[in-house]
Amino acid sequence: MTPEIKKKLQSCPSLPTPTPIAVQIITLANEPEIDLHRFIGILNCDPALASKILRTANSSLYSYPKKIGNLHQAVMVLGLNATISLALSFSLMKSLQTNRASGLDYALYWKRALIAGTACRVLGATCGFTEIEELYLASLLQDLGMLALDQVFLDLYNHPELDQTCHASIISQEDQCLRVNHAAVGSWLLTQWNFPDRLRLAVTGSDDPSRISPQDERAKFAYCVSLSGKIAEIFLRKSHDDYLQTIKEKAYAWLNLTPDELMEVLETTQGLLPETEKIFQTDLQTWTEPQAILEQARESLLLRSLQSLKEVQELQSNTAAMEAQFQNLEETHRHDPLTGTLTRAYLDQYLETSFEQALAKEECLTLVFGDLDKFKSVNDTYGHQAGDSVLQSTARLLLSQVRTTDMVGRYGGEEFVLILPKTSSTAAEIVCERILYAFRNTTHAIAKNQHIKVTISLGVATHTPDHPYSNITDLL
Repeated sequence: MTPEIKKKLQSCPSLPTPTPIAVQIITLANEPEIDLHRFIGILNCDPALASKILRTANSSLYSYPKKIGNLHQAVMVLGLNATISLALSFSLMKSLQTNRASGLDYALYWKRALIAGTACRVLGATCGFTEIEELYLASLLQDLGMLALDQVFLDLYNHPELDQTCHASIISQEDQCLRVNHAAVGSWLLTQWNFPDRLRLAVTGSDDPSRISPQDERAKFAYCVSLSGKIAEIFLRKSHDDYLQTIKEKAYAWLNLTPDELMEVLETTQGLLPETEKIFQTDLQTWTEPQAILEQARESLLLRSLQSLKEVQELQSNTAAMEAQFQNLEETHRHDPLTGTLTRAYLDQYLETSFEQALAKEECLTLVFGDLDKFKSVNDTYGHQAGDSVLQSTARLLLSQVRTTDMVGRYGGEEFVLILPKTSSTAAEIVCERILYAFRNTTHAIAKNQHIKVTISLGVATHTPDHPYSNITDLL
């Protein structure tokens, strides 16, 4: 927040301020040890406030089996901290509702605050929080900065195209006009009022809690508050479009709520709205019937779930297709398209890897270099297509004479390399004799009813721990 805006806020005579009762409660809440009798005495100074505390304690929000007749019993049932938060909620609501409206739609503002507070109670219970009333108070106050900005900048919310049911539009308007949003202003106000850090942090992050580190122990509290405001917007928007999907994603990302759990939160919130209306003696009428909103939400979440399932299935299918395509490309890169043996590029890699493994494990490695005899004359006499046929049948013959652990690669033209791991020179000689014998007794089909014989020359080199080579190039 800029110094200029802060100065204007400080000099504004109609800035929201807590009542004297609220100031006393805030002071009491910040003391290390809270005097229960003193707190009850403060509440008794405001009969309307005391009445609301009793009405809330006896409401369906708590479902206490016996009627609570006095403030002492209420504090015992609700808990001291919860009662303090409730008292602050009621007292601040009373003082803040006296502000003179300018461009801000105050009726809509208070509807959102009360629906958000109700939703935050439900979220807190769903997520296992014990400080339900503190969450409620933070949720009620999350848009406090709007009340302050409306008093200082009278035309800020008066823009004819501003949709005040859409909080994103409000934040965009604030950023464009002031380069600050109401969350920062609200946090500043709570600092002036000496509110606890956790409540101030929740208000600061109410528009975008992602700025709060997930490692911060207060982050989940702030996520609840922010999500409650967005849930309130579901009940107040004229059109939902993709908004429900956004809420579903944030509910899962922030609080790990599934679509079914989110739907349950919406239904419980809707069921508690009449009780909230009674306690605050107000009308929370929404644009459409709450039940219709829930039906729309249920349908939207179901459709989105089905769409997400379809997208996942399509993604899995596309992934499988891409993996198959990648494997095909990899096979193309590895294997010579004519002969099916290793390509020269991959052969070089495989030679290096095989040599390094032989060195590391102190094992034998034999290479056999094969060169077809007088292959040029085959091409010259019968044509290149016949030569290709001979190369293909040569590759098949070589592959048939070696083990599955051995590899055959095309070194270039009519030259082939056989890689024989863990093979001594004696064993390699046997393999070579087998290959030579096979070539002498094989004819190669080069055309229909036309066969020729081709021989091959072989060279052998063996790396052993006793007679090692310094590198693969020397061995080759």
